[in-house]
Amino acid sequence: MERSWERAYPFIELGAEELDRLAGAHVTAARPLTSGLRNTNYRLELSGGVPVVLRLYVADPHACAREAALLAAMAGRLPVPRLLRADAAATPPFALLEWLAGRPLDEVLAEADAATALELAAVCGRALVRIHETRFPEAGFLGPDMRVVRPMPAWATAVLAALAGRAEQRLGPGLSAAVRRTVDVNAGLLEPVWSEAVLVHADYKPPNLLVRTVSREPSDRPEDGGPARWQMTGILDWEFACAGCKLIDFATFLRDEGSRPPGFGDAFGAAYFAAGGTLPAEWRRLTLLVDLLNLLQMLIWADDGAAVGLRERVAATVEAR
Repeated sequence: MERSWERAYPFIELGAEELDRLAGAHVTAARPLTSGLRNTNYRLELSGGVPVVLRLYVADPHACAREAALLAAMAGRLPVPRLLRADAAATPPFALLEWLAGRPLDEVLAEADAATALELAAVCGRALVRIHETRFPEAGFLGPDMRVVRPMPAWATAVLAALAGRAEQRLGPGLSAAVRRTVDVNAGLLEPVWSEAVLVHADYKPPNLLVRTVSREPSDRPEDGGPARWQMTGILDWEFACAGCKLIDFATFLRDEGSRPPGFGDAFGAAYFAAGGTLPAEWRRLTLLVDLLNLLQMLIWADDGAAVGLRERVAATVEAR
């Protein structure tokens, strides 16, 4: 969905000397990674052919220390890049990260047949359970030590706050009123779920997930009939991670479900359950309500072209609720 949007923050162009300084080594090749909309990322090749990622935290300087702590905590448990060096006090803060093998999931899905898409959805569902295993005493936003430093506002409060201002102007009075009615009707249903406090990635979407095929062992599910299976090799961009409701990640991952083959969301959910994850009975409906908050927040900063699609999604959400 967001691949075609305009950048929210300008890409920082760096020369060879500056790249060498930030990498702490001689850079033999550099390629801008322009798929993201907020931060500045480069793929660098160091002496000896070692590929790394240079990440400059343009949008939120505090995200550097927070993401560094999260990557350290997840190392060995999840396929996250190793942090090679970082300076949270720099202007802007930066990190040098391991380059992980694999292709972005959205690119793979664009070429995949239906069976492959469902297999990939299951891979992502299983991986998400491992993220959600980390629990916190309360829901909120994390500091550099992976402790909650600011409580998470109630869902209804957050939705109405996001609606005020530019989002409301873009929606218009009729649709804004429909959003408020949706909040009034569903706040009591959602709040018990919203108050959950597990680690959520909060940007768990196909562009941030890397996958690749690996050889299938002779004993591996011969009924699948294929010579290879899929493996997740990277979960990237942890800057939005927080202690919160599991459905935040479901909302982000399934936002473009309508463009996937039938059964994609069900395969994702079934794999999550099979791996030990738990969700409320009405998780499908609640996921749409959680994503209403995300849509309104994106409406605040999205370019005019993207705002049209976001408005349509908000309308579809409140009409369905």
